[in-house]
Amino acid sequence: MNTATLPAERFRAMPSVWRGLPWAMARARGLGQSRLTLTLTMAAAVLRHRPLMRRWMAVLHELHARGLLADLPAEYLRAVLPYVHMGVSTADRIRHLIDHADWLEAALVPGAVRRLVSGESLPLASLTPPRGFESMRLVLSRPARHSPEGDLLLTLALRREERVHVAPPIELCVVAFSCFRVEDRLCLVVGGIRGQRHPVLRLSPVEINNALQGWKPAVFLMRVMQELARLWDMPLLGLDADSHFLRGWPRRLRGRNLETWQRIDESYAAFWDHFGASLRSDGWRLLPRDSDEALAATALSPEKRARQIQRADFWMRSANQMRQEFKLLLQRPERRPALGRNTVSDTVAEGEAGPSSAVDSDSFLPPPQSSRVLETGPAVLN
Repeated sequence: MNTATLPAERFRAMPSVWRGLPWAMARARGLGQSRLTLTLTMAAAVLRHRPLMRRWMAVLHELHARGLLADLPAEYLRAVLPYVHMGVSTADRIRHLIDHADWLEAALVPGAVRRLVSGESLPLASLTPPRGFESMRLVLSRPARHSPEGDLLLTLALRREERVHVAPPIELCVVAFSCFRVEDRLCLVVGGIRGQRHPVLRLSPVEINNALQGWKPAVFLMRVMQELARLWDMPLLGLDADSHFLRGWPRRLRGRNLETWQRIDESYAAFWDHFGASLRSDGWRLLPRDSDEALAATALSPEKRARQIQRADFWMRSANQMRQEFKLLLQRPERRPALGRNTVSDTVAEGEAGPSSAVDSDSFLPPPQSSRVLETGPAVLN
């Protein structure tokens, strides 16, 4: 690991949970929080959930000691930073972070986690680039700063052919996700989806259509998430807009937040309906993992049917490439704690994870159903 990425302070002994108070004071501005709010939130978390905070500190200290964590204070503060689901409590958030840390090391091949925490992006798959482009890749990375939507980013990035100078990659679409337990079963949880944000490095609608053979970038990336859910053998959940933290108190009082949430609500509702995602009582949407595997071209119009066949052919070729290259970095975790600590027994009550329990059953998964993935996709995703 590149030692230049590590902070100057090394923690040989596990820091006290109260160290979070000076860390909050020192780092609040860099995290977009006020010093007073973040410090008080940290104090309340330690007072109300001290065993959980101590367990979170122990997890981070072990990872830090093994060189798998660059910045222990920043990671510790994530326990009290905002999360995208307004119904997730501080205690639940800490458990989610522990679950994710335990899963991540087991889900990637040796060495990949070290590359992630050092700030490197992992190229999961190289897809066939369209004409005029040097590459089209699926990239896995960690957010450069705290992301309320998820702890990992899956990015579809394209790079134009080099002419005068090396062109930077264009982020066509990004999915933010995490892995944690919902109803005592590990799930891939999508907290946010966004399209192009850069004012200059972006593609036109025509270029996007040509590059993806008619697929909407968000629809294509969610199909990739379904592939990952099948690889890791876990349910796939997405955030329902009604549970978004911008809709909660007191953020909804700001007009800008309300307008942003209304846009999210419009796009997410159409997006989840497109995939046939069912609404759960806890504010998550449950997506089928095997959405329209036949990829049947069903349009009545010959022109539309031809476009569906083209999209199906593009997906099948891309899926074959992904499945081969995923094996280089990803692996299916064994059902045991990956680290020295016993995080599984800490987050699941004793006796609930036995071989005959719901954890190993398929009762969590929705029945396979046909979606509209070969259609163009919701208009709001343009």
